[in-house]
Amino acid sequence: MENARFEGDDRRARRRRQQKARRRRSLIIGLVVLGVAAVALAGVVLLAGRSPATGTGTPPLAQATPAAASASPAPSASATPPPSPSPSPTKPPLDKPTKKHPLRVYFGGDSLAGLPGVLFAQHGAQSGLMKVRTDYQVSSRLTNPDPVDWPAHLQAQLDAGHPDVGVFMIGINDPGMPMIAKGTFTSYPKGSWLKEYQHRAERLMLMMLHEGVKRVYWVGLPVMPEKGQTNQAKRLNQLFEAAAAKHPKVVYVDTYDLLATKKGGFIAALRSGDGVHFTNEGAWRIADAVWAAMKRDWRPAQ
Repeated sequence: MENARFEGDDRRARRRRQQKARRRRSLIIGLVVLGVAAVALAGVVLLAGRSPATGTGTPPLAQATPAAASASPAPSASATPPPSPSPSPTKPPLDKPTKKHPLRVYFGGDSLAGLPGVLFAQHGAQSGLMKVRTDYQVSSRLTNPDPVDWPAHLQAQLDAGHPDVGVFMIGINDPGMPMIAKGTFTSYPKGSWLKEYQHRAERLMLMMLHEGVKRVYWVGLPVMPEKGQTNQAKRLNQLFEAAAAKHPKVVYVDTYDLLATKKGGFIAALRSGDGVHFTNEGAWRIADAVWAAMKRDWRPAQ
């Protein structure tokens, strides 16, 4: 009898231990499920809040390639912009090109330079006065050599093509990226970041001039769909314009007013679905502005 009672107590103890073990396993599984859900939710929030201009890179520019642009897109009447600000009278004039001696033009930059470069090349083809090479690098920036080390890449392009004129447009991917300035980590909008960024832009200008480019046209950034992005674009434009003003053979080409309302507002009809890149009409405004600035620098053919 005593043995039977002990065996019954032992079975009841084992059942209690098994029940406790099952409860612990259920609690652990519940905590794991909650943790996975929290991580997933954090990822969704992060992706939803990422800006297309300052995230990991500019979205691929589907319509910036020659194949995506229409075969012969003609600018509408509204696409013809007013002349951009005239270059300083101290800038030396250029000899006007001829069909026999056309200008070799390099049009480079990030993906925002893509469609304007393609359409600008049509100006050259239609006039017979320019041979244009477009070289836009998606998601590229001056703050980081990934995916493109611009000083090295530009040097290779200059060595290969020996352009007479350089056109460059970049910057929309840069404000969200940190830099090393004089051995110290810095980020936008600190003064050290702004100073280093202007230095890097100016370095590209000087590289082109040093390699025999007769004139550099540095194209500024346009108004953006969000106020914060617009303020960043305006701040970078100030740096570009200041760097260009230091060199008689560099012309700053404004695009902000070209693509904005009279009150400086955003015009969605001139931009693609992401609100950053350009429609044909928006890109034509930039291409026309560069063309106008270039023609103003030509002296009549002798």
